Amino acid sequence: MAKEKPAKERRQHKRSKTKALAVAFEGQSYDTHDLSIGGTMVTGYDGPLSAGSLLSVTGIGPSGGQMTEVNIRARVNRNGPGPGELALTFLDLDEKAYGILQDYMASRVEGLEASEAPETRNPLAPPGPPGTPGPDDQS
Repeated sequence: MAKEKPAKERRQHKRSKTKALAVAFEGQSYDTHDLSIGGTMVTGYDGPLSAGSLLSVTGIGPSGGQMTEVNIRARVNRNGPGPGELALTFLDLDEKAYGILQDYMASRVEGLEASEAPETRNPLAPPGPPGTPGPDDQS
């Protein structure tokens, strides 16, 4: 039997490395993926909510850590694609939730900027291969 090749990465843009956040609803905490101001995907859910269900997210914070009490009205978009996953759309955020999500999104952008920072070179120098010093560089 031939060994299968790993699936080719289809992402065209880098992903930032940020700490995982969790949300709480129905008295439980759930890890999130693709969290944004507009919604999130939660994992580990094993309950009755299905597409179209409305819910209140009551907490947000670091995965496994102290939650900040918030009030986010949300709707379930879909179950899946994996088992125990719910895609949520946030309908209404209170001020605390908005601030937490804004800070989280800013840290994601900072993570991307840091990972894509160009090598230091004189911006007035003619183009050359990365790392090629310009005429005014003293390094």
